[in-house]
Amino acid sequence: MKNLIVTFKGNKYEVAPLSTTEEIIKKHDLDVIDPIAVVINGHFTRLNKKIRADSDIDIVTLQTPEGKQVYESSVMYLFLVAFAKKFPKHEVFIQHTIQKGIYAEVSGGELTTAQVGELKQYMKELASKNIPIVKTEKDWDEALEAMLEGDRNDMLNLYRYHRPSTLKFYELEGVDECLYMPLAPSTGYLELFEIQKYRGGVIIVLPNFKEEKVIPEFVDRPKLFKSYEEYHKWSQILKVRTVGQLNKYIMNDEIDDLIKIAEAFQEKRVVQIADAITGKEKIPRLVSIAGPTSSGKTTFSKRLGVQLMVSGFKPVTIAMDNYFVDRDDTPVDEDGNLDFEDINAIDTKLFCQHINDLLSGKEIELPKFNFIEGKKFPSGEFMKLEDNQIIVFEGIHGLNPILTKGIDDSEKFRIYIAPLTQLNLHRHDRITAADTRLLRRMVRDNFFRGYSASDTLSRWASVRRGEKKNIFPMQEHADEIFNSALFYELSVLKGHAERALLKVEKDDPVFAEAQRLLRFLSFFLPLHTNEIPTNSILKEFVGGSTFKY
Repeated sequence: MKNLIVTFKGNKYEVAPLSTTEEIIKKHDLDVIDPIAVVINGHFTRLNKKIRADSDIDIVTLQTPEGKQVYESSVMYLFLVAFAKKFPKHEVFIQHTIQKGIYAEVSGGELTTAQVGELKQYMKELASKNIPIVKTEKDWDEALEAMLEGDRNDMLNLYRYHRPSTLKFYELEGVDECLYMPLAPSTGYLELFEIQKYRGGVIIVLPNFKEEKVIPEFVDRPKLFKSYEEYHKWSQILKVRTVGQLNKYIMNDEIDDLIKIAEAFQEKRVVQIADAITGKEKIPRLVSIAGPTSSGKTTFSKRLGVQLMVSGFKPVTIAMDNYFVDRDDTPVDEDGNLDFEDINAIDTKLFCQHINDLLSGKEIELPKFNFIEGKKFPSGEFMKLEDNQIIVFEGIHGLNPILTKGIDDSEKFRIYIAPLTQLNLHRHDRITAADTRLLRRMVRDNFFRGYSASDTLSRWASVRRGEKKNIFPMQEHADEIFNSALFYELSVLKGHAERALLKVEKDDPVFAEAQRLLRFLSFFLPLHTNEIPTNSILKEFVGGSTFKY
């Protein structure tokens, strides 16, 4: 059999058939730092995938968002293997991120600090041995038998309505797991992690390879964890913690009542937050709402405004977009693009002055930013606060103290909003909040802004950098945290997102990510929007909202 030609960064390499990218890197001494996965002819896969034809490859490193996802999934699998071997009578449910860590809920008895130490030591031993993580295929009947034997109803529910002819499993130390992300070739890639006891479970902390290869110190986020816990308890009551359970409700025509309950739960939280504002002895006159992109900030602010009016107060809105500095003064990101998510892209001095003037009873003239010219002008519109008015502003910097410098804390009420996803594919395969927000943004961009899926995906890395720098460090400054996640939303977004993603061409640099998202969405049964209330946060992304944006 003749040799194959593999093209990497414009250079061609002759390789033997069935070579792996892992082998090619070593043989040809490719200049690649920290490889973890590979894109072969536009398909995201494992670094030890055998190449069977002439191919273009793009090596995925730990410094990329995709590489970090592979590393996270691989370390979590290592954790699941160690947990199954050490504590076979316990069960674990992979839940959500907290600061730099991932929280895993433990049932069947809380682990002691010493037991968590044993778990960590065993994981380190497995990593040091560089054991291959083997990928195998099982036909449906064989896979079904394995799920039944392992009491994996969570996986049975997932694959009940998504039944491929074969299922791919990862195997290490006799522990099988079906995961949708590609994993590292062996345990030797997974030496950097920390694990510690946290509340009733454990937290697994991972490095940020973009900076240094060190494990960051875990910093507790009690307010954020409380918000997750509220949603978690509620989802347990409704028995909709996994995609399989959601699909079952859809198939059995039992979803409509659950949608009403989910929306009512969110409205109850909006009322609680409005009551927290108006119930203070001194009513704060400045309410700031912050959160990462596609969190539903605009709809939430309007729903909050309605509830404030019910309590006899009139909210007035200040648009942060009108306080941008002139385009020539806008900072740039590491790629040389204008960085509108940097705090210095805002005229903070003017904003602070205006807020202070308003709270002091003075009248101000609002600015108006001309996005075509890239300049700020006087708008001719004046504002002065009345006795029953409360200023509401929303934006990614809403929690940053620079924007409210010199204002007494008694005048401020700060709200953090984000879709803190609690739905899992199955109990060992979590869905990230970032993927939920990405799909929300993609659908909204496609509907209302004329952007393609390729446009949204191309900008996503820059958006995420801005969030990590400007938003996430401010979470615990909030007085209240609002979880805007709706357990049914990905089933609604599915059809809209798939149509956009299928338009991404194979030669597009984001093709592999588009294919990953299409595979992810394939697990969800579609859901139409007929039963969604017109004031739902989801309507901000799919259209049909009762609010004007």
